[in-house]
Amino acid sequence: MEKIAANLSGIHELKSVGSTGIRSIPPSSKSAYLDLYMRQNERDRLEKEKTRLQKRRKQIDQNLIVINKRMARLLKIATVDNKQLERIGEKASSEPSGHTVLGY
Repeated sequence: MEKIAANLSGIHELKSVGSTGIRSIPPSSKSAYLDLYMRQNERDRLEKEKTRLQKRRKQIDQNLIVINKRMARLLKIATVDNKQLERIGEKASSEPSGHTVLGY
C-alpha cells in the first residue's frame, strides 16, 4: 500500500484517523496507551523519512556539484575550440587562395 501511496501526489498530506483525533469510542486510560503507541510509531516513521530525505538531498547536492564542474570544463573546451576555429577562418581569408573570383 505504501508503494501505491508514494506514487500519488498529495497523498502524504491527507490526515489519517490517528492524526485528526476522531474516535469511535470515548477516551479512556486504555485508549491513551494505544494513542501513545500510535504516535510513537508515527514519530519514528517520520524521523526515518527525514533521515532518508537528508541523505538524498546530500547525494543530489553532490551530483549537482559534479555536473556543474563537468559543464564548466566542457564550456571552457568549447570556447577554446571556437576561438581556434575563428583564428583558422581569419588566416584562410587573409591568405591569397590563388583563385580568380569572377563577378556576375
